[in-house]
Amino acid sequence: MKAEPLGSSKAIGLLLTAFSFCVVLSNPSKGADADLFDWSARELALIQSLSLSQLLPPPSSPSNKYADDPEAAALGRAIFHDSRFSANGEVSCATCHRQDYGFTDDLPKGLGIGLASRRTMPIVGMAYQKWFFWDGRADSLWSQTLGPLENPVEHGIDRHQVQQLVLAHYSQPYQQVFEDDATNQPVDQVFANTGKALAAHVRTLLPEKTRFDLYAHALQSDSKETGILTEAETRGLRLFVGKAKCINCHNGPMFTNGEFHHSGTPDAGELDPGRGTAFLELEATEFGFFGKWSDADPEADGDHIRFLDRDTRKYVGTFKTPTLRGASDRPPYMHNGTFTSLAQVLNNYRAVSGSTLADEVSHGDLTDRDLNDLEAFLGTLSSNSNDVHN
Repeated sequence: MKAEPLGSSKAIGLLLTAFSFCVVLSNPSKGADADLFDWSARELALIQSLSLSQLLPPPSSPSNKYADDPEAAALGRAIFHDSRFSANGEVSCATCHRQDYGFTDDLPKGLGIGLASRRTMPIVGMAYQKWFFWDGRADSLWSQTLGPLENPVEHGIDRHQVQQLVLAHYSQPYQQVFEDDATNQPVDQVFANTGKALAAHVRTLLPEKTRFDLYAHALQSDSKETGILTEAETRGLRLFVGKAKCINCHNGPMFTNGEFHHSGTPDAGELDPGRGTAFLELEATEFGFFGKWSDADPEADGDHIRFLDRDTRKYVGTFKTPTLRGASDRPPYMHNGTFTSLAQVLNNYRAVSGSTLADEVSHGDLTDRDLNDLEAFLGTLSSNSNDVHN
């Protein structure tokens, strides 16, 4: 075979082809998905809005003046891990909110003294929320912590027992935080203060940086580093902020708007009313934001309650949007734990597109590859995913 002269057009073409091939191998942003790593200004702004770099310190908790007291948090942490605060002496808050599982558990429905009716919610980042439980029936974090204590299928005790346990095991730290002995206070006040200490601890549980956050930082610093995310993960991110519209509900650095939506999740048996009946409990509780034991100023605080949309019919069957941070680490999913994988969740969203039970979900145009890419991206929101893909 005759060699081509080095300066011939054919030889130059061969050299350019070889060079281009090397560039494709060394730079994953080129090749089959040539525009994969080229983001519009709008996309870049949306990506940055999801980054932990945008997460401000937790907002104040007007109804709990001990919310950011380190001594209250230390007391709350001790009680959080204390199984004596249960009817059988075996269940603590940490039983269902396991630190090794993203502060939730691996069961479809929470298991305390008995079987709960819903999945255990993750509690990392709860300091940023204004509604609590899947249905939002608590309007402050401290009032939420009290519910499980008196729930017969969770801790199964009552406020009188809580007072006795505090007196027996935490009298000194309680008095140090609340500046009074629990024996001198009404049982309801001791109960409320116990919730406030628990809330102070839960407020310290904040999300860790993930591979997605590293990627967002690289984009912000104009870095050309594209090896942080794989091509599939990058395609998934583009879908998340664009075509798939996930960001409509899963937005902000916590990847949740904290509101209530229809998801089209199938229920076994009777339909769970969700948010639809939560308003009754909000109004009935004595431990609410504007209740007797609240530290809030009713004239200045609580606009989220004062201007609450109380259209119960609209909210029947709706549930709070959970954070997606760490989601890939904590199956099963949804309020009833019905899906065992993120793939099932994503396929359900596509299947129910256009359903009146999921009027806010419209993903019927997503392909199988789209769903796979979205699942890949969700994996980058795990704090265990910090290894950079090269």
